[in-house]
Amino acid sequence: MPTRSPDEMAKELLHLQEELAAHNDETTARRNKARNASNRLSFLEAMMETVPIGVIMADGDGQILYGNSHVEKMVRHPVFHSESTDSYDEWVSFHEDGSRVQSHEYPLARVILENEDHSEIDVNYKRGDGTFFWMRIICEPVRDGEGQRIGATVALIDIEEERRLREAQNILIAELNHRVKNAFSVVKSIVSQSLRKMRVQIGLRETIDQRLNAYAVAHSKLVGTTWDRAAIGAVAADVLDPIGNGRIIMNGPQIEIPSRQALAFSMAFYELATNAMKYGALSVPDGRVNLSWEQTETENGSAIELHWIETGGPGAEKPKETGFGSIITGRALQMETGGEIKTFFEPDGYKWHLRMPQQTEDHLK
Repeated sequence: MPTRSPDEMAKELLHLQEELAAHNDETTARRNKARNASNRLSFLEAMMETVPIGVIMADGDGQILYGNSHVEKMVRHPVFHSESTDSYDEWVSFHEDGSRVQSHEYPLARVILENEDHSEIDVNYKRGDGTFFWMRIICEPVRDGEGQRIGATVALIDIEEERRLREAQNILIAELNHRVKNAFSVVKSIVSQSLRKMRVQIGLRETIDQRLNAYAVAHSKLVGTTWDRAAIGAVAADVLDPIGNGRIIMNGPQIEIPSRQALAFSMAFYELATNAMKYGALSVPDGRVNLSWEQTETENGSAIELHWIETGGPGAEKPKETGFGSIITGRALQMETGGEIKTFFEPDGYKWHLRMPQQTEDHLK
C-alpha cells in the first residue's frame, strides 16, 4: 500500500469534511422542507375546521379523500369516501321536483368528468337520521403549479334558512300585489262614479280607466320581480305588445333602470302608443313604430338613449295645446330621469328621443 504524504492526507480529510458538511446541509434542508410542509398541512387542516361550511376534497379520479368535521355536523353521518364519480349516489339527495339526484348530476362529477370550471346545485339532502334539509353544493377544480387539474374541492352550504326567508318574501310580495290590485280597483271605481255623476263624456272616462290600468299593470310587474329595478325591454313589451299588435318593433340591449323610472316609462310608452293609434303611424294599416334603446359613454359616465320613430303614417303636426299625454312623455319623464327629451313633428311621422344619465346601484344608495 503506497504511503501518502501528510499533505495528501490533509486534503483527503478536508474533502471528507466538505462532503459530510454538504450531506448535513442537505439533510437539514430536507428536514426543514418536511417541517414546513407539515406546518402548512396543519394550518390547512385548522382552517378547514374553522370555516363554517362543509369542505370535501377529491383527487383527479373523483375519489373523495377528505371531509372536514362540519360536513358530518350537517349531514349527520360519517363522510363517505366515495371511490369514483359512479358512487356519489351514496350521498342521498333530491331535486325540487322530488326526483333523486343521480351520481353524474353532482357538481363534483361534472367538474371531474366534464372539465367544468364551476358547478353548483341546490338539493334536498337526506341526513343520516332520516331528516331533510336544503343544501347548496359548489365545486371547482384544484390545479398544480403548472395549471394541470389534480383534483377538486367541494363546499357544502346549509341554505335552509335562506329558502325559508325566500318563501316568506314570496308570500309577502303576493299579499302586497293583491292589495295593490285592490287599491287600484277602488281608485278606478271612485273615479268612474265621480265622472259619471259629473256627466263627463264616456270617451274621457275610458281614457282615464285605461291609463289607470296601464299604471296598475306596470306596478304589478315590478312587485312580482326584484322590485327595485326592471329591464327597459320588459317594461316596454308589457305596455306596447297589447297595443301595437306586432307593429311596434322593439330593439335594444338588456338595461335595467330603477323601479320609479320604470313606472314613469310605462306611462310614457302607453301615451306614445295611444297617440300613435289615434293620430300617428298606428292609425293606418301600413304604419310602423320603431322603439330602440342603447347605452353610451359620456364624460360624466354612462347614459341611456331611447328613440321612438314612427313611419308609414300621416305627417305629424305639433298640437296647439299641451295635453296630459305630452306632460307624461315630456316634463314628467324628464324630471324623473334627469334626462333631456327632444320631439320632432315631421312629414314622415312623429319622432321622440330621450337621453338620460344611467343610474347605477351606487347612485341609488
